Parts: sequence; C-alpha cells; structure tokens
Amino acid sequence: MRRGVVAYRLGKSQIAVARTQADIAERNWRTANEKVVLDLLERRLAIYDGIRDVIGEAIDRVPFLFGPEVKTYVDGLAQHMNQLGLAYTTLDDPNCPDRGKWAQIRSDEFLAVTKFYAESDAVFGPYLRARQRIE
Repeated sequence: MRRGVVAYRLGKSQIAVARTQADIAERNWRTANEKVVLDLLERRLAIYDGIRDVIGEAIDRVPFLFGPEVKTYVDGLAQHMNQLGLAYTTLDDPNCPDRGKWAQIRSDEFLAVTKFYAESDAVFGPYLRARQRIE
C-alpha cells in the first residue's frame, strides 16, 4: 500500500512538472514569435523610412527642377505613401478594427504607388529629353 501512495505522489509530481514545462515552452514560443513580429516590423519600417526619405528629398527639389505638373504628381505619390504606411501600421495591431477595410486601403495604396513605374515616363519624360523643357 505504501508503494502505491509513493507511486501516486510521484506521478502527480511528474504531471505538475510536465505542466510547468509546457507553460514555459509556450511562453518561450510566444516570446520568440513576438521577436519575429517585431523584427519584421523593424525591417518594414526601415524600408518605408528609406522610401519616405527619397520621396521627401524629391518633393523638396521638384519645384526648382520641374514644372507644377510634376510637383502635383510627386505630392500625390507622397500622399499614397503616407496612406500605405498608415495602413501597414494599423494592420500590425492584432486588435485592429475594420481589418478588411484597412487591408483594402493597403492594397489600393500599394497599387497607386507602384503605378509610378507606368506613369513616370509620361510625367518626367518631357524634362528628360536632349532638348530640355524649361518652365
């Protein structure tokens, strides 16, 4: 009988230790997952800041080198970049209300920014020919 009590207590202790180990493992996983999420956010922000720096520098120089239509275009591009950044920041919040709405905004703004590659030749082209257009 005594061996049965000892075995029962030992088994109960092992269960408690296993639960503690499982809790620790889950906390470690959560910590590692949060680190991955933060690392990804930092990388996204670095890219976003780099793009904003380039756009910001362009916006500062455009009025002196191009006509008003280019300034209007670049200002619009900067607005799309700002909205895109806001959408990414909002969607990074796991408690984000209206996730569908913000996902759609992110998609729309991303497409608007990438249109630069299709639209830029028409906007900047007149200024980039051998015979420069002077305003």
